Amino acid sequence: MCGRTACALAPDDIVGRCTYQRRSSGQREKPVWRDPQEQKYYPSHNIAPASHTPVLLSSRHYGSELEGVAEPVIQPMKWGLTPSWHKGDPYKVEYETNNCRAEGMLTKRMYKVPLEKGRRCVILAEGFFEWKRSEKVKQPYYIYFPKSDGEGEVKEEKPDIKSEIKMESISVKTEVKLEPAESQLLEKIKQEDGVTQVKSEVNSEVKAEVKSEVKVERDVKADPEEGNLKSVANSESNNNGDLRGDKLLTMAGVFDVWKPPDGGEPLYSYSVITVDASPAMAWIHHRMPAILQTDEDIEAWLDSDNVPLHKAIEMIHPIEGVTMHAVSPVVNNSRNKTPDCVKPYDPKKPKTTAASSFMMNWLGKSKRSDSDTEKTSPAKKQKSET
Repeated sequence: MCGRTACALAPDDIVGRCTYQRRSSGQREKPVWRDPQEQKYYPSHNIAPASHTPVLLSSRHYGSELEGVAEPVIQPMKWGLTPSWHKGDPYKVEYETNNCRAEGMLTKRMYKVPLEKGRRCVILAEGFFEWKRSEKVKQPYYIYFPKSDGEGEVKEEKPDIKSEIKMESISVKTEVKLEPAESQLLEKIKQEDGVTQVKSEVNSEVKAEVKSEVKVERDVKADPEEGNLKSVANSESNNNGDLRGDKLLTMAGVFDVWKPPDGGEPLYSYSVITVDASPAMAWIHHRMPAILQTDEDIEAWLDSDNVPLHKAIEMIHPIEGVTMHAVSPVVNNSRNKTPDCVKPYDPKKPKTTAASSFMMNWLGKSKRSDSDTEKTSPAKKQKSET
């Protein structure tokens, strides 16, 4: 099953990571982002059902609205399919529709009807969460495609930032003026129209100014742990200078369109198709999303005009190519949406809170005070009193 996802990227970053190769030219292109007025996407490290999340689908589903647009479209959709024939509040469906079991997707009317209409989609996320159940606790895990740096984990940010700035394969012009002194260097990054300026300020003991101009057509960010500028994307580029970053998790789904009786804006909603878990996932949970690993699979799943349903469902099966790590129980509450939800977590490590730290310090002071009192002899105590 799939009960929570994470996607903290801005729309432009999502579009940049979903570039595809156009058959006619061979060049990589970006999908079109469509933003319905009533279905807003809010980036979050902890997304629960009924939220609106980014979904990839064919532009053919919009008819004349996007006539002439050959690119795939990304638009926010409600997680939890509302069938087109539903009566009443579209957010109150009688049955749970967050997930669609692959075994029943061609027999249950709720999923069979839209699938026969070609309403196939790909749900985009940085990763999803699953809980391993034991007799005492439910330990959450974060599952995602391996990172492009090969490390396969989310690094924790550190407060200290090294002053050295390096960048590979990118021209950087730097002017540095320093007076003889040493102090901590605080870096601020400001991006303006494809030009990244890196300005560094120091305290009153050090007067330094570092200005770097990096002329690129992609986003860059500072890695607090390494002190380096790293591209959001990896080394795969196209003729337009677009780069793709860590691969988004691409889950096969089915969507439907519910039209309100008053003629308002249609509601797009989806279900994640799930399958039996692969050995890579089975030790955590017996189900997993049907994940599409290649561009070819994604294109075929979306192309309902040329790929019939009986051929498309051949791509719905368990996969092994995912990685995972344990995360903090803070993700259990869907109102917690901070980066702590996806950071690596050691369940065996003693949990320390501010209250417990305060209590331990207080008890330590009390014990030291009692010990000092016991060491004081009655004679010394009497002399002190006189």
